[in-house]
Amino acid sequence: MSTEPRTAVVSLLVSKALEIDEPDWCTGHRTDEAQFKPDITHYGPEHAIEINGVRVLQAMLAQSPFAQRAPRDLTLYVEEGSFTGSYSPAEVEQLADALEQAAAELRVLGHGLADLIAGGGR
Repeated sequence: MSTEPRTAVVSLLVSKALEIDEPDWCTGHRTDEAQFKPDITHYGPEHAIEINGVRVLQAMLAQSPFAQRAPRDLTLYVEEGSFTGSYSPAEVEQLADALEQAAAELRVLGHGLADLIAGGGR
C-alpha cells in the first residue's frame, strides 16, 4: 500500500450571482433555465398571434450573448403552439384569412427587429 496522498478531480457546479448588461428592450429572463453562462437569454415582450381566438404562435425578441450553439445576435424567437382541427370549405377560407393576418403580424415584428438592429439596439 502506497504512503503517497491520493487525489481526485471532482467537477462541481458552482452557483453564484452574475451581473450582466441588460438591453433596453429586455423584459426579463427565464431564470429557471439558466444554469450556465451560455444559457443566459434576454427576452423582449411576448406577442401572441392567434387564429380564431386560439394562440398558434408566440414571438419575442431574444438574445443569448454567451451562447455557444445558438445565435448570439438579436433575433425574433418564435414558438409554435399546438393548433389542429378539421375544417369545412368555408372554415378553410377563414383559416387562410387568419393565417394571412398572422403572417402580417410576424412581418411587423420582423421589421421592428430589423429597425432595432439597424439602430444599434442593445
